[in-house]
Order: sequence, then structure tokens, then C-alpha cells
Amino acid sequence: MFTSQPAISRSIARLEHELGVSLLERGPRGAQLTAAGVTVVEHARRIGGMMTTLRKDLTEGPRARIRLGAAATAAGSYLAPFLAQWIPAHLDVEIEVIEDGAVKLRERLADGECDLAIVPLPVGETFEAEPLAHLSVCAYFPAGHPLDTGDTTITVDELVPHSLVVNNTGFLAGRVFMQECEASGLFPRIVYRSNVGQTLAALAEAGLGVAVFGDTVDMRGFDLRSRQMYTREGQRMGFALAVAWHRRETPDWIRAFGTDLAVFARTQNGG
Repeated sequence: MFTSQPAISRSIARLEHELGVSLLERGPRGAQLTAAGVTVVEHARRIGGMMTTLRKDLTEGPRARIRLGAAATAAGSYLAPFLAQWIPAHLDVEIEVIEDGAVKLRERLADGECDLAIVPLPVGETFEAEPLAHLSVCAYFPAGHPLDTGDTTITVDELVPHSLVVNNTGFLAGRVFMQECEASGLFPRIVYRSNVGQTLAALAEAGLGVAVFGDTVDMRGFDLRSRQMYTREGQRMGFALAVAWHRRETPDWIRAFGTDLAVFARTQNGG
């Protein structure tokens, strides 16, 4: 970093004083970020990205840009094939994909950090939305697992005896699953959390636990069985996804991008 350790310590101390929070926990094994420190790092990375964009615009001139918020699962499923067609036909437009969980993306869209975002329905009166797809929450496990009974559905009651690997609750599949567990008074044994569905699939394939995530994850290369999750009331566990944008503040050409994406995704899903 081209500076001394004491200088860094003084800078951090000044920042802690200015913000009124502790950013690091210092111990014999070194310093670890506090919860407030993690939040500051997240915002610092966003600010750093904005500064990079600012410098680029100042040196190369501003360019038409669409900031699209999407979870990694969406980016790797219907978004990738759509952009492979759309970008070559619109070389004058730069696409910046902002990856985050659907819950956080709704906040980032409201704060103006995205022009559009793939979020769950409903979106509220502030936004317009075009439906994309319905995501179902499923349980994944290798062949020969005790859950590999030939049944196509499963409830949380059947999952609780098994070790589980699941999404973080910032991602809707993880949140929906945990809400159903809490409503049923069940306490699942979660051994690993991840934001990436393919990571959970790999762990399930390795035998660490049953994976729980949405069915939009690209499962190519994995040899796993699956059962669709249902609530105790017999309803399919899942949620509807849409691409949304600000009702009043979004230019027509960005709205057209969102509409094109929605039509493409619905066609891919047979809608």
C-alpha cells in the first residue's frame, strides 16, 4: 500500500472516530472486521467503483450505460443468453451488472444504485415491473441418499433430520426456506451457507449435506437428484421474479431494455 503500518492504524482510528463505530477487532491472531467494518467495506467498494466510472467518463467521455441489478443465479441463467444477443446489437450501450441478493437489490434500486433490477414481486407503487419467471425452492442430494425415494416433492419436516447447506437469508430462496422453518417451529441443522448455488450443489454432491436453493441455478456438470419443496399447507415454495425500474425516472430506452429482457426470459421458460 506504499505506506507504513502506523500510518494505516492512524487512518483507521480517525475513520472510527468520525463514524462513531469500531471497525476492527484486534486480537492475538490479527485484526478482524466488525459487523460495522463489513458494512463500511461494502460501501467503500461501491464508492470505489463509482470513482472508476467517473474517471473513465472524464477521460473517454460519457457513454450510454445501463446498471442492471441481478443475483448471480439470474446472471448465469436467462440473463447471459439474453445479453449475448442484445449487446452485439447495441454496441453503443455499456451494461454494468451489479450482483447482489434479490432482497438487497430492491434496496439498491430504491436508492438509485441500479437503473433496473431483477427482484421478487410485488414491487410497490414506486416501480414498474415486467414478470420474468417463477422460481421454485428445491432440495438437492446425490443418488442413493435417504431422500432419493422417487418422490418429487418434500416438506421442511422431512429435511430437518438431515444436515443442510443453504443460501444466505439475503437471498430469497434461503429466506423463504427459513421463514417456513420458523413458521413450523423447526430448527434445521445448517452446516454451510453460500450466496452461490453451484457452491451448494458441489457441497451436496460431496456429501456434506442436502442443498436448498432455487431451480434457476445452472446445474450442468452436477449429478444430483431434486425434490420440489412444499409448505405444510401444500403450497409450492417459491416466488415470482420480475425486472423492475422506477416508474417516473427511467428513460424509455432503458424501459425497452427491461421489456426485451422480460419477453426473452418468459420465452425461455415457455411463457
